Formats: sequence, structure tokens, C-alpha cells
Amino acid sequence: MFEQHTVYAVVLTGGRSSRMGGRHKPGILIDGRSVIDRTLRALWSAAPSAQVVIAGSAGGLSPQLRDRVLVVREDPPFSGPLAGVAAARQAIPASDGVVLLLGVDLPFLSSDTIGSLISTIVDGADAVSCVDDTGHLQYLCAGWRQEVFHAQLAQIADPAGVPLRVLFSGLTPKLIDCDPDELRDIDTPYDLARAVTTADGRPVPESLLAAVDRFEDEHGQNVAGLSPGQTAEILDFAREVKYAPGVTNPVVAAFLAGQLAGARDGLSVRQALDRVLGVVGGQHQVGDIQESADHLARGGDVGGLSGTDQ
Repeated sequence: MFEQHTVYAVVLTGGRSSRMGGRHKPGILIDGRSVIDRTLRALWSAAPSAQVVIAGSAGGLSPQLRDRVLVVREDPPFSGPLAGVAAARQAIPASDGVVLLLGVDLPFLSSDTIGSLISTIVDGADAVSCVDDTGHLQYLCAGWRQEVFHAQLAQIADPAGVPLRVLFSGLTPKLIDCDPDELRDIDTPYDLARAVTTADGRPVPESLLAAVDRFEDEHGQNVAGLSPGQTAEILDFAREVKYAPGVTNPVVAAFLAGQLAGARDGLSVRQALDRVLGVVGGQHQVGDIQESADHLARGGDVGGLSGTDQ
């Protein structure tokens, strides 16, 4: 739709993620895909030839996407989002086209909304944005005519530490309609907990996600690659076990799943859960499950767990 127009996208990833305890936000997995991958895939769905400038770090970006982006860094590092935008400006020519400004902590932003930003500029607006459910302008979900973008930045002598809203000085961006759910950002562990839900739509408790993070920090390992989405799967699993016929102890089943996942190379968390659920949800009774748990506790291999294959 927009292939006849040059589209540049500046994606800001240079923050310290201090409210996430230093955890690099762009690399957080939601539904199996990193936040930064989700943002770029939505962008390229709307504008397949869009040229991307990442201001900050490409950490969390999948290898197959890295050769499609240019990475720049604000000077000095961590000097604020406007400094990141100024660094990206050097890679964007002052010609006719569209510049998008996107925050990497908006993992639910849709290609439709990005397309609306682009089309509004193509139709003649100088700048475009949207407002969240509190009525605040979203500076990191915005679009610009390319020459206006350069002119606004040229008025700022030193962008370090300057609030991003200064980039909009003297302008009244045209507003597009946007589902407020798309503008949910991931700034804190609580935001992440709200973003990750179980199969019935309930948020994963923040305390559980924090416990996984603490375990990783204390033991220097990634809990078998456990992502927030997989944590949600485990909660769903525990619920299924709880209501499975003839089984009253989800703790034993969870123990078995952990043993199985840890003992079998290449076995995913989901596969381990499915296999154990196949045992506890079938004709087996609590005694069968406890016998398998005792077998593993005595050092037996997972081949002794009924319902698994070799």
C-alpha cells in the first residue's frame, strides 16, 4: 500500500529498563516472540520495505531480522530518548517521505495502527499520533513528514536529557483512532504480568514472574528457558491437573514435569507438561503418579515414567 513512499522507522531501545530491574525490555518474550520482534513484524506487515533505525541496542532481536536494521547509539549512552532520535536522524535523509517514531515497549501495536500513522502523513499531515486511555499523547507511537522531522530536531541544540515532548513543540499532531489495548507498554514487572495471561484470560501473578527472575539471578541460569508465556502454560497445566479425574495432587504432577523436562535434552516445557498431563488425566490414579515420582526420586530414568516414550 505504501511502497511508493519511503518509510523510515526509528525504534527506541536505549533505556536502562530500571523499572524492570535492569531486564532488557526488548528481549522479553510475549507469546513466544520478543517484544522487539513483535514491533518490527507489525511494522513490516504494514510497510514491507520500511527502513528501520534502532536507536540503542539490538538485544532481543532475532538473528533473521538483524540484517534488516541499522543500529545507532545516542551520545552519550543513556542520555534519553530524544538523544536516541537525534542519533537516528543522521541515517535518515532530508527528503520527501514518512518517519515513524516507535517505542519498543508497545508489543501489542498492530500493523493496522502503524498503517494509519503512515497513511495520515501520506494524506498531508505534518505529524500524527494517538492518545492512550488516560488522554495522554503517545510520543512513541507517532509519524512525521520527513522534512518536518528534520526541522524539529534542527531546533534542538543539545538533545541529551531533553524530554521527548520537546520534539513536538509548536505542532498539533493529527490524532488517529487506536485501541487503548494496543498502547499498553511494558515498563514494570506488573505491566508484564498483565500482558501475560493464562488460557482463560487471567493474568499471571507478578510474584510468580518475579520468582522465576530471582531464581535465574541467584543460580545464573535461565530455568530451562522458561519464558513468561511458558509460565502461563504451567499455570494452565496445574489447573488441568487439579480438575483431572482421580487426581488430587498437582504438586506431584508439577514435580514430575520438572524432572522430565530437566532429564530429557531437547524436550520443551510444553512437551513435558503434555506428557505428564497425559498420565494424570487418563486412567491412572494417584498411586500410579506417586509410584512414578518415587521412581524418579530414587534416581530412576524417565523411561520408567508411564506415558513417556524413549
